[in-house]
Amino acid sequence: MTALGKLLRSTGGLGTVVLVLVASLPLWFIQSSFVLSVATLTLIFMAASLGWNVISGFGGQISFGHSIFFGLGAYTTALLQVRYHLNAYVGVVLGVVVAVVLAVLLGAVTLRLRGIYFSLATFALTLVFAILTGHYEGFTGGEVGLTLPLLGDAPGQFSFDNKVVFYWIATLLAALAFVATWLVLRSRLGLQLRAIQADQEAAQASGVLAFRVKLVGLAISAVPAALAGSVYMQYVAFIDPDSAFGATVATQIAVIAFVGGAGKLWGPVIGAVILVPLQQLLNSSLSAYPAGFNLVVYALVVLVILWIEPRGIMSMRIRRRTPRPPARDAAPPGDSVPDPRPVDAVSATPSVPTSRNGS
Repeated sequence: MTALGKLLRSTGGLGTVVLVLVASLPLWFIQSSFVLSVATLTLIFMAASLGWNVISGFGGQISFGHSIFFGLGAYTTALLQVRYHLNAYVGVVLGVVVAVVLAVLLGAVTLRLRGIYFSLATFALTLVFAILTGHYEGFTGGEVGLTLPLLGDAPGQFSFDNKVVFYWIATLLAALAFVATWLVLRSRLGLQLRAIQADQEAAQASGVLAFRVKLVGLAISAVPAALAGSVYMQYVAFIDPDSAFGATVATQIAVIAFVGGAGKLWGPVIGAVILVPLQQLLNSSLSAYPAGFNLVVYALVVLVILWIEPRGIMSMRIRRRTPRPPARDAAPPGDSVPDPRPVDAVSATPSVPTSRNGS
């Protein structure tokens, strides 16, 4: 059976139904440019969060630096077009290559750290990239950012007048990221990552090369994030240090998975469908309020969800469907209560002397 057939079977056909439904939304549901933009951004960040889920959800290495790969994909695509006038598709491919190479280099240092130290190191690195990008303004455009040249409808240059095309490209990207995540989850690599998450010392004692496995997992997780950054750049046609490497992007990629259910296959999908539209809606509806008020409301919603279920929305669904074990009835008066120990344990219990001299 092919990998696609196994995927359809394992998800009960749900994945196909969701994909067809999502791809058809512009034909019967999405009628405004704002809704189309929100839906496209949802799919882009869904793909980035699915990549994050490989190393952080399955492997337990909580990263707040996947915006590095997102930003590298975006800036590589933009710089190759603006500075060197290369084809945009070449920029997309090279953006992935740059992100994977840097993931290996950064992972060689940061993956030797564990827990909160790894998280802090990755978060610090994304801030360093934001500072460096803003500093070298002669090359990167600095804080002003980079704007893609207006090419009109040029499919050969990854430019489309019809924004629905970008929506379908984002749908394909999210679908590919989902399939890649599913393949990792069912592979030996996925099993090893989950073993490391559960107990790294025990996994190493069982023969798992923990550092190498985490390094491969980080490199794989960088690919969807870099592709998401490239598609985002082509869609909005503008990038700056804050929208590429900023703290907001760094935390958003991780929070999407946390809210949906980190380590769950559908977790980033559910999280993106809830949080990205919420964020865009708050940005537009609360723009008249003091700066940052929309972020406060957004953070409160996230905190409430994680307070109700710290493991994410997918765990709420699983817990509701898990039947509770039947309560054990109390024994009626006068009836003997059966010994809860196994029969072998009862029969193997040594006799206890009844007197001090052992008689």
